[in-house]
Amino acid sequence: MENDEIMQRAIGVLTLMHGAASGGPAGEGDDLRVALKMLQEDVFSYSVPLPQGEDVDPAEFLRQALEQIMARFATFTAGLALGFQAVAHAYEEECPDADVSAVLQELSIRITTRES
Repeated sequence: MENDEIMQRAIGVLTLMHGAASGGPAGEGDDLRVALKMLQEDVFSYSVPLPQGEDVDPAEFLRQALEQIMARFATFTAGLALGFQAVAHAYEEECPDADVSAVLQELSIRITTRES
């Protein structure tokens, strides 16, 4: 899977989450879970072939596998960040007195103080 497709899927996740938050059709419980699973398919679920031979270094194999996983995770995260940045910019353009930092700070406080 190419990096551009991974980033597009991350933006798709943001789109689905927005639909769920606004009560759109994607917000219908199981439909949202199925859609998210489809978006994440092949991004985080894949296999790394085990090299053949007696001189296989397990530590080196694990390092290479983790590098691949982390690269995909970083690309997915970059897609989320780009999507957020675009939405925040559009919000600020529409509402010049908008304070995105304050919105994020309030969200952080709510997460910290919510009951588990």
